[in-house]
Amino acid sequence: MTTAAEIKAPITHEGDKPEDLVGQSVLVRPYYHVPETRSCLRAVRSPFTTNAVVIETFGQEMVKVRFMWAVDSAPWREESVFYPKELHKTGGWFPICECAACKGDGIHEHSGA
Repeated sequence: MTTAAEIKAPITHEGDKPEDLVGQSVLVRPYYHVPETRSCLRAVRSPFTTNAVVIETFGQEMVKVRFMWAVDSAPWREESVFYPKELHKTGGWFPICECAACKGDGIHEHSGA
């Protein structure tokens, strides 16, 4: 089990240009919807990161990613759009980032990148 002392801040692509990220593998916390009431859904983020590849820029500040392990049973879409500051760095398919979402026991749905 990871202790609080071992959990570090996310190492993200904040400050990187979206066009420079195209083709790179990243780790990202996908958004998905959960029921809040019978007729209302609310967006939450996964407590863990998952592998994705940046496939294109989206507007001037965002990028579109394709999740590598998205399957029909995953609660998120196969492709989604994020800011570079939400993309955790990897070394190939292995995380460089050592935040709770990448290495620990997960992170609160609204906390961090």
